[in-house]
Amino acid sequence: MRMNRILCLIVVVSSLWMLAARPAEQVKPAATPNKAIIPAQPAPATQKKPATVPNKNLPVVSAEQNKAVVHRVFDDLLSRGRYETISQLYTPDCIVHFGGKTYRLEESVSEGKGWRMAAPDLKMTHEALTINGDIVTANWTARGTHTGHGNGLQPSGKPIFIQGNSRFRMVNGKIAEVWNNYSRDELFRQIGVSPKVGHLYIMTQEFLMAMDRFFTTED
Repeated sequence: MRMNRILCLIVVVSSLWMLAARPAEQVKPAATPNKAIIPAQPAPATQKKPATVPNKNLPVVSAEQNKAVVHRVFDDLLSRGRYETISQLYTPDCIVHFGGKTYRLEESVSEGKGWRMAAPDLKMTHEALTINGDIVTANWTARGTHTGHGNGLQPSGKPIFIQGNSRFRMVNGKIAEVWNNYSRDELFRQIGVSPKVGHLYIMTQEFLMAMDRFFTTED
């Protein structure tokens, strides 16, 4: 029994000595996956909006210049009948409002010419012009004598005195829209035209305008 224990002890010691004599295995470090290094991308440049460049082709018009245009309407056009100045004062697509209806510029000019024929001495004067933004406002007075044939009415020889007001919307130094306000019935009364005949005249004028629009409107 004693001998067996001695033999077991010898085997254990020999085994430990052999393990100690072997070189230690080098433990290889765990392989680190090769990560590709991606260079940092520069941030995209912020796109700048192009600066707004003023249109140099459009005239810079002052309030006083707009007033001067409206003054010429009363002085050159309405009082002196200088219709060649229309293109200098109005835009080609100007519209005129009166009595809840809208007229083209040439329609309004045609009626104005008729009243000048009816009252060749017609004079229209305005009071101080006021301006608010692109709107010029004028209170005006018309004086004349109904001695001529115009707008289909027979001359009465009676004086005309009408007061009213007009608003003009200005665009680049020209009139693009007009609102007129006066009593046409009062005008008829002063020249001795009955309300019935006056309304018949208005209906006839509007019918002729509608026919003209029908045949001149492009498809």
